[in-house]
Amino acid sequence: MDLGGLGPVQRTTAAQAVAERLLGMVREGTLAVGDQLPTERELAERLGVGRSSVREAMQMLATLHVVETRPGAGTFVRRPRLGDILRPETLSLLTANTRAMELLEAREMIEPPLARLAAIRGRPEDFTAIDDLLAEHRRALERGLPVTAHAARFHVLVAHASHNRIAAAFMESILGLLQARGRKTDGDRTYAAVELTEHVAVLEVLRTRDGDRAAEAMLDHILRSAATYDLDEGGTAI
Repeated sequence: MDLGGLGPVQRTTAAQAVAERLLGMVREGTLAVGDQLPTERELAERLGVGRSSVREAMQMLATLHVVETRPGAGTFVRRPRLGDILRPETLSLLTANTRAMELLEAREMIEPPLARLAAIRGRPEDFTAIDDLLAEHRRALERGLPVTAHAARFHVLVAHASHNRIAAAFMESILGLLQARGRKTDGDRTYAAVELTEHVAVLEVLRTRDGDRAAEAMLDHILRSAATYDLDEGGTAI
């Protein structure tokens, strides 16, 4: 008997179940872009869960840019930034792993504004340093060597190019988490190549000096890479 396909059983919380149910309705078209969701109380009653579970589910979906809350108006389905983020396995992975979701939230808050500053403040030598790193990344990839460290370092160098020392120090402090996040990167050479291509594209936008486009490019990249998050509660690769 071959039991190689068996893996750990994941425990699903009420909040995760609510998030997955609503995301399924978006994918199926039951909930369309622009539709207003029922109130927190109504959702809790219809789904048979507590309001705190609904609130947590909304936070998850907002992090993934599936819904948005408009003050005084309510919560609405928004147009996803990326089709990949609606893949069910992406949401399941993130919602089942609190630490992974928190890392995504933190990166969304910090890295796009840093990319904006890097586009505005970055010096030629900053971009040259990123170029050199990308060249090392490409050589390692071509030789079949691990590239997680290169991929993580890219984000730290963008932070340094912002010339905000505190923010750069923060990105240095989570370098280990970013490297642990990349467990699947070294195991999936196709994704590793895509990641390198996206990093090259982000650098190209930085060089245009368009801060808003740089922030958008970084946010899109972070969301796309969310499918590779695989952290345990200790912050190490599973």
